[in-house]
Parts: sequence; C-alpha cells; structure tokens
Amino acid sequence: MQNGPGNSHMEDVTSLSREELLSCVELGKALTSELDSKNLFRKLLKRVSELMPAENWSLLLLDESTGELRFELSVDLDLEQVKDIRLGLGEGIAGKVALHQTPMVVHDVQSCDFFSHHVDRLSGNVTRSVICVPLIFGGKTLGVIEVVNPSNLSNRALPLLSVVADYTAIAVENMRQYRQIHDLAVHDNLTGLFNQRYLYNNLKSTIEASATNHTPFSLIFMDIDNFKHVVDTYGHLKGSEALQEVAGTIRKCLVEPAYGVAYGGDEFVVVLPDLDRDAALTKAEEIRSQMSRTVYLTAHGHQVPLRASFGLATYPEDAADLAGILALADQAMFDVKRTSKNAIRHIGR
Repeated sequence: MQNGPGNSHMEDVTSLSREELLSCVELGKALTSELDSKNLFRKLLKRVSELMPAENWSLLLLDESTGELRFELSVDLDLEQVKDIRLGLGEGIAGKVALHQTPMVVHDVQSCDFFSHHVDRLSGNVTRSVICVPLIFGGKTLGVIEVVNPSNLSNRALPLLSVVADYTAIAVENMRQYRQIHDLAVHDNLTGLFNQRYLYNNLKSTIEASATNHTPFSLIFMDIDNFKHVVDTYGHLKGSEALQEVAGTIRKCLVEPAYGVAYGGDEFVVVLPDLDRDAALTKAEEIRSQMSRTVYLTAHGHQVPLRASFGLATYPEDAADLAGILALADQAMFDVKRTSKNAIRHIGR
C-alpha cells in the first residue's frame, strides 16, 4: 500500500502559506495511516472543513460495478436526501471532472452548460460556485471532492484542494485494498458467503452479546440432499455452480444481521442473531420453501431441483456455549438426513 503523495495531478503549491502546507502534511499523515472507513471519513470531514470553509462539500466515490459516482460523505448536506443519486461519468460538473481527470473551478454555475440542478432540487440548496477535483490513483479515477460555494475562490483554493485530493485518493485506495484482503480472509471463494473462520470467531462475540443483553440467537445447519447425484450427473464444475446458486437462495432470505456460511462441501450454516426458536423455525422454513420453488442450473439448459435437510438450535434455550449450539444443530440436521430429508428438525436439551 502506498503511503506518500501521488503523481496524479499535483498542482503548483508555491502559492500556499506555510500553515496551509503544514495542515496538508498533517492531513496526509492522518489519512494514509487510516484503514477504517468511518475513521477515515471522519478525519477527512474535520480537516477539509477547517482547510476550506464552504456552504457544503462532498466526497463522491466511483462505483466500479456501475461506473457511476455516489455520495459517500457530505458536510451540511443531508446524505439521506442524496444517497440514491448516481452521476454517470461526464454527467454534471463532478461527472466531467471524474471522466477527464481534470480539476475544475466554476465561478458561476448558471453559465455552466453541464451543471446539474438535481442535488439543489432535492436539498433546497442554491449552488453558485463549485471547485471540484478528481481522486486519482494509478491513473484510475476513484471519485471526486466537490466544494460548493467556497468562501475562498483565490488562486490558492485549487492547489490546496488538489493536495487534499491526492492524499485522499491514496487513503481510499489503501482502504479498498484492506477491505479486499479482509474479505478474502473471511469469505468463501466459491459462494461469497462467510467461511468457517468467520463463523467461529463471530459466534464467540454473538454469544457474549446475547449473554449480556439476555437475548437469544439461533443457528441452522443445512445440508443439500443427494448432492452427490448432482455431481455424478452434471460434473464437478456444474456442481460448484449449483452450490453458488443455493448460496444465492440463502442470501435472498436473510436480512442483516443474519448471515450465511459456506461450512464445507454441500453444507451451509445460517446464523440468526436475536431470533428465538419459533422465529428461527419460520426462517428455516422460508429457506426450505424457497429452495423447493427454485430450479437450478437453468443457465446450462438443465432443470435441477435441489432440496436440503435442516437442523436448528437456539441459545441459551438449548445450549449455553459455542460447541453445544453447533453440535445440537448438526445432530438435528443428520437426524433429518437419516429419515425424511427435505425437512427441518430442532433438538433441545
């Protein structure tokens, strides 16, 4: 991870005062040493507000999957009002700056042919002037910083904001790389669900929270029925794709803080914080029914029905420790496998 100023668009900083340069250096140290997004954006918000007073300013980041800018952070602008706004590359001032990777100062937006009034309409603000600079790392646009109605439109404003943007780009890229590494460590590569490592680590804190707050949580073990037949019939690659599709079915049925885990092979675990036994049984039935209504491997021209056996246990009703909860849910699931399959069973103590 890079920890120094980039070469993207460093402006002439000779016009900056000693105090402004020192502030930029301090900002750079603060940002490039931060990997937690909440802390990063809180530091950025505080420092930029001090360096460049304005009616409002925003950080917009580029969503690589859609190629659109979205509001990540804002000062004196209600994020709830603009959270769903997406700007395409080349759209509005921010979109132009992101597309061409060139800073822009607009003294009068009314004379700007491509200024977008959408944010003003939603927020009730009136934009008169804008300074916008791109966040660039390795030649790639990560987003933009946009300052609206700045109190300072002197020649120092753009160099100052450009230095801030360079450090911010490094910080955002560092944060993204850290997230990718963290995601690889706790997610299953095939299904995208969490892995066993995450399950065991997180269940410890879940039990502690439940004990402290006197709240239950439930755990479901599920195993796909007759999955060996699917692999023998369609091959290992399509078997893996079937597991991916089942993971998608599980994911559709869950709302955070609930989460799914790829436990190994054709086994999955679903963790349901704050749900007692009855609520967990209802959720297990929802997943079972959704699987029953779904036909798998249709993209390959097949019509493959998949079913699963479910075992359920609840804390603290059934067991008061991690090993006990896992063992009971696993035992309940195997009891279903040995008997009816495509069913749900709960075993209490």
